[in-house]
Amino acid sequence: MANLRKVQYTLFGFLAFYMITGIGALVLANIWLSSEPAPREAVISREIERAGAILGGIVAATGIVGFVGAIAPIKRKDCLIAFIVLLIAVILAELGLGGVIWFKTLRMRSTFQDQWTHNWTPSIKIAFQDMDALAGYGQCCGYLFQSEVVSDGACAASNPTSFNFPGCEEKVSAFADGYLRKLFTSLFGFTVVNVFVFVTTVILIQTRNDEERYIRIGKKEGRTYIDSI
Repeated sequence: MANLRKVQYTLFGFLAFYMITGIGALVLANIWLSSEPAPREAVISREIERAGAILGGIVAATGIVGFVGAIAPIKRKDCLIAFIVLLIAVILAELGLGGVIWFKTLRMRSTFQDQWTHNWTPSIKIAFQDMDALAGYGQCCGYLFQSEVVSDGACAASNPTSFNFPGCEEKVSAFADGYLRKLFTSLFGFTVVNVFVFVTTVILIQTRNDEERYIRIGKKEGRTYIDSI
């Protein structure tokens, strides 16, 4: 029983981290969805943000199933098995979302100029032109030097110094690289947590099977188990 308790408490800890990742993804995705998309929308679409919110909610919900099973593993083996199945589905969904983002990055940089010219809204372009939070990159105008400039703020046509500002090509690429690196790091971290939860749950199921077998043998020998979990 002591060994079962040890594995049980270990799973509680991993489940807590698991649910935190889900709640964190849900909250962050909803913040993104309710905020101004520029310039984030140049890197990650609203559809991916919605998928992240849905996936975060699913992770939090499946975590509850895991807790229900882990509280009484001997009596609730079905919950643990159901959690394993749901966890595998979550891992595959996270890998799928990561794959979508990764495939998008393969051709993203080569299409930035075309996106700037034909697809991005003026608000996205202005956000890049005026962005000053990216270290090493100041004011810029247009994508290439003096090309496709949005006449606004420091890049207004009436501003004689606007001709001194470079194009935003390097700034856009640096922003996209940094943003995608954070996304990939987060997804990788979530997957690592999921793997630990999966392995610990499998160990708990095996441990409870052994404990259940001992209880059955003990009952045949006349022993009682009032508080068996």
